[in-house]
Amino acid sequence: MASPTDTGHSVENSSTVNGRRESTFTAGTLVEQDSDHDLDLESGSDSDKAADAKDQNCGASEEKKKTTSDPSQPKDDSNDTAVQAAIGSLKTVVSGKHVFNEQTNYALPFRKILAVFLTTGIVAMAALLDQTILATALTTIGQDLRAGSQITWVSNAFFLTSTSFQLLYGKVSDIVGRKVCLLFCLAVFFIGSLASSLAQDVIQLSIFRAISGIGGGGLITLSQVIISDVVSLRERGRYQGIMGSIIAISNGVGPVIGGTIAQRSSWRNIFHLQLGLIPFSAALVIFIMPLKKVTGSWKKKAAAIDYLGAFLTLAAAALIVLGLNWAGGEYSWDSTHVLVPLFIGLALAVVFVLHQWKGSKNPLMPLNIFRNTMVAGGSLTMFVNGFIFVTQTYNVVQMYQIVYGSSPIRAGILFIPLALMQTVSSTMAGFCVSRLGRYREILLAGWAIWAVGMGMFSTLGIEPNVGKQVGFAILAGFGVGGTLQVSLVAIQSAVPRKQMAVVTATRNFIRNLGAAFGLAVAQTTIQSSARAQLGWNGAMLQRALNDPRSLEPDQLAQFREAYLIGFRRLFYILAGLASFSFVIVWFFMPQLSIDRADDQQLKSGRTPEELAAEKERAEQAAREQAGQQQSRESKTV
Repeated sequence: MASPTDTGHSVENSSTVNGRRESTFTAGTLVEQDSDHDLDLESGSDSDKAADAKDQNCGASEEKKKTTSDPSQPKDDSNDTAVQAAIGSLKTVVSGKHVFNEQTNYALPFRKILAVFLTTGIVAMAALLDQTILATALTTIGQDLRAGSQITWVSNAFFLTSTSFQLLYGKVSDIVGRKVCLLFCLAVFFIGSLASSLAQDVIQLSIFRAISGIGGGGLITLSQVIISDVVSLRERGRYQGIMGSIIAISNGVGPVIGGTIAQRSSWRNIFHLQLGLIPFSAALVIFIMPLKKVTGSWKKKAAAIDYLGAFLTLAAAALIVLGLNWAGGEYSWDSTHVLVPLFIGLALAVVFVLHQWKGSKNPLMPLNIFRNTMVAGGSLTMFVNGFIFVTQTYNVVQMYQIVYGSSPIRAGILFIPLALMQTVSSTMAGFCVSRLGRYREILLAGWAIWAVGMGMFSTLGIEPNVGKQVGFAILAGFGVGGTLQVSLVAIQSAVPRKQMAVVTATRNFIRNLGAAFGLAVAQTTIQSSARAQLGWNGAMLQRALNDPRSLEPDQLAQFREAYLIGFRRLFYILAGLASFSFVIVWFFMPQLSIDRADDQQLKSGRTPEELAAEKERAEQAAREQAGQQQSRESKTV
C-alpha cells in the first residue's frame, strides 16, 4: 500500500495466474502499462457512461452485483457500495483502457491537510488579489494612459483568458498532476505581472493582463480541486467555507491596497507586489504540497488535450465581449462594429458546443454532465454569481469615485464592509454545511438577501450617504458568502468522484464567463445611459472620464447625474439576476446527501482500486468454491 502522502498515480501490474489475469495497484491513478493501447481520456465513453449511471447521485443506492457465493463465507456489507463504485474503474483498466488520474487521498494526516490547505489558500489569494486590486486603480490607470472607456479591457482581458483556460487545467491536471499544473500557472502568472508593470499604453496592458489570466485562472480552480482531493465531501463544506473567507479577505483588501498604491505612488507597484507573492507561493507548492508527479508518455498526454476546444472558448468569448463593449458606447447597436463580432462570437460558441458534443474525443467540458439537474442548475447560478460579484466589485467603487468624487483609498475602504460580511457568512455557511449536512437553505437565503442588497444599491442618491452605503454593502456581502463556496459542495455532491475535477473546472469556467460578460454588460449599460442622458459625443465623454476636473461645475453636475442613472440601471439588472438564481435553486437544486459510502475506506488509506481488487478476488474465490461444491455433489449423485 502506498504511503499516505502519495496522491500520485498507480500503475497496473498484470500477470496471468491459473488462467486468469491478476492486477495489483499502487495508490492513486490507474495507468495501463500496455503500450499497444492508445490513451483513452474520453469522459463520454461507453464505460464512463455506464459507471455514471450507477453513481450519478451520491448517497443513492448502488446497483447490487449478483454473484454466487458460499453461504458459510462471511460477507462484509460495509464495503459493498464503495467497492461497486470502484469496479467500473478496475474493469476499464483490465480491458486495456487508459483513464484519467483520480487523485483522491483522504488518508493524509491532519497536519498534512493543514499544510495543503494553507498552501492552496495562499496560491488562491495571489490570483484573487489580482482580480480585485485593480478595481479602485482603474480610474487612475485610465487617466494616466489616456484610455477612456477602453480601460475596461484591462479587467476583461484577464477574465477572458482565465475563463478559457480553466477548462483546460481541469483536464490537464488529471493527466499530469495538480502540482505540475500549479507551478506552470504560477510561472505564467509571474510573466504576465512583470510585463504588466512595464506596459506603456492600454493595448499593451490589456495584452499582458491576458497573459496573467492564463495563469491566474488555473490557480483558483486547482486550489479548489486539490482541497477536494484530500477532504471528504462532508468535511469539504468547512474547508471550502474557510477558502471562501480567504476569497472574501482578498476581495476586501484588494481594492484598498490598489487604491492606496495608485493614489500614493505609481499604479505599476500594484504588479510589483505580485512579483514578491508569486515566488513565495511557488516555494510552498514545491516544498509543502504532498502531490506526486505522474509518469507516462508525454506524447500521449499532449495528444489527449483538446486544444481546439480551448481556442474556440477564447475566440467566442472575446468576440462576444468585444461586441458588448462597443455596443451603445463607441458604436450603436445596429452598427457593423457591434453586429459582426457578436454574430461570429455566437457562431463560434455553437461550434464549441458541437465540438464538445461530437467532435472531440477528449472534451474539455463533457456535455453529459449537464444531464444532471443539479449540475445544470448550479452552473446557471454560478454564471449569475460571477456576473454579479465581479460587476459589483468593480462598479460599486467606480460609482463612488465617478459620482461621489471619492478618492481611490476612500472608495476601497467603503468596500470593506461587503468583504467582511462575505468572510463571516462564508465561514458560517461552510461550518453549517459540515455540521448539518444541508446546503439548500443556505443557498436560498443567500440569493434572496443578495437580490435585496442589489436592489437597495439602486436607491442611492446623488449625495453620498455612508450609512446606506455600508448597510447595503453588508447585505450584498452576505449574499456572496452564502452562495459562492456552498454551491461547489452542492454540485460536487451530485457527481461521482471521478468527475469532480472536470465539474469543478466547468463550474469555475462558467462563473468566470459570467464575470467577463458582466463587465461588458455593465460597461455598455452605464456608458449608453450616460451618453443618452448627456447628449455628448464619444470624444467628449472620453475627455470627461479621463479628467473630470476639466469640466465646468454645471457640466460636472450633469456628468455625475447621468452616470448615477447608469449605475442605477445596472443595479436593477443585478437584482433581477439574483432573484432569477433564487428561482433556479428552488426548482432545480434539491438537497442531496453529502456523505459518500466510501469516504471512511478512503480515509483509512485503502483506495477504490484496492477495494475493487479485494472484492473481485473474494467473488472469484466464492465462485470457485461453489463450483467445487457442485462438482462434489454431482459425483456423489
